[in-house]
Amino acid sequence: MKLALKNSMATKLIAMYMASSFIVLASFTLIVQYAIKHHFYAQDYQLLNSKFLTVAATLDDLQSNSSPVLTENFAFLWVINHDGKLTYSNSTLALPPALSVQNALEWKDNGHSYRGFRFKMQHPQYDAIVLAINMDYHKSFINELDIVLLWTFLISNLISGAYAIFTVKKGLSPLQELQSYLDKVSIQHLDVRVPNNKLPVELSQLVATQNKMLDRLQCGFSRLSEFSSDIAHELKTPLTNMMTQTQVALSAARTPVEYQDVLGSNAEEIERLNKTIKDTLYLAKSENQLLHSNKEPLKLTTIIQPLIEFYELLAEDKNVTIDIVELNLTEDGIQLGDKQMLQRAISNILSNALRHCDSNSVITIQLSSDDDYNAIKIINTGEPIPASSLPYLFDRFYRADKSRKHTSSVGAGLGLAITKSIVQAHGGDISVSSIQRVTAFSLMLKKTTAALF
Repeated sequence: MKLALKNSMATKLIAMYMASSFIVLASFTLIVQYAIKHHFYAQDYQLLNSKFLTVAATLDDLQSNSSPVLTENFAFLWVINHDGKLTYSNSTLALPPALSVQNALEWKDNGHSYRGFRFKMQHPQYDAIVLAINMDYHKSFINELDIVLLWTFLISNLISGAYAIFTVKKGLSPLQELQSYLDKVSIQHLDVRVPNNKLPVELSQLVATQNKMLDRLQCGFSRLSEFSSDIAHELKTPLTNMMTQTQVALSAARTPVEYQDVLGSNAEEIERLNKTIKDTLYLAKSENQLLHSNKEPLKLTTIIQPLIEFYELLAEDKNVTIDIVELNLTEDGIQLGDKQMLQRAISNILSNALRHCDSNSVITIQLSSDDDYNAIKIINTGEPIPASSLPYLFDRFYRADKSRKHTSSVGAGLGLAITKSIVQAHGGDISVSSIQRVTAFSLMLKKTTAALF
């Protein structure tokens, strides 16, 4: 409980507000006290100074004691000669010794308070005149004023504290509203968003960030759900095929050739399963940067040329030519990267291009570079990619060919996702366009040695 109060924003705000209020009220009280006391001091000095001028003008009558001013009981009067001795006093009140050397003094005598001033003068016989007045009235007034100020100070602080609690509670009410919305967020309700049109400006940015985070979480959970569904489908299909073929083969006596056909078909399904699992693991490792990479400076042509030779027979079957064109290739197209990973990324695109290109056509591989990136562009003419499929082409298990017309592929729709992951692991990006039967994949690979290895 103590820790909660210590870390409470409301508690801190109330404490700061009350501390500020306490300092302001205390300062105001002290200033009022000082102003009143200073006013009385100045008033007394002005009064006694005027009396001093009157007394000084009639000082020659001191010996005869005939001046009415000297005998008037307007103040306590002491006259001091040049020897420092008291030569005249108009009362029985004793002169405080301190006033012989000090110019002002407050003292008490027989329960009464006095304030006196010592006035220096130019006189052949007398050195100074000391005048004092009774200030009991002032003291009484100041004591009463102190009581009033004390109660005013205490009551004002109590009112200030109550107002601070009300204000802080009212000011933090949007946080409670925000919490009520966040309490609704769960795995089943990731679509809850906090409306920020009624929130104060200070919370709008926080709420906007919170909503963006919920967007990312919802997208992530959606992708995870789709991935689970897709991987289940990709594993279920070959298993179902194998199960069906096996059950049909066992339903009647078969010849050895027929059994061999069934085993061969099952082997193809097992190969498909194996490839799906390997691709899924590879993609997961690649996206989480868990693949072991052997980075080295590579010429783009040394990466691509072995792939062209590998696909040469397949290209000859369709009478397709694969050309390499170098455009503005600087530094001999040196790329720091893992050769096997880059060849796998380019191979995925090249095999797709061969599968979907027209017979008797040309697949062009353009190589270019600028100060920061090496670019590989693979262009083929043939079956276009639907515009609706382009935004999702690099998603896991996505197939533009929903009908699986091209049965020569045993892929599960992970090839382009793997390619994108490899390119991003090299600090680059990949894009695709398909316009008027011309499809082009562009791979941008960052040259810097600070790529994500």
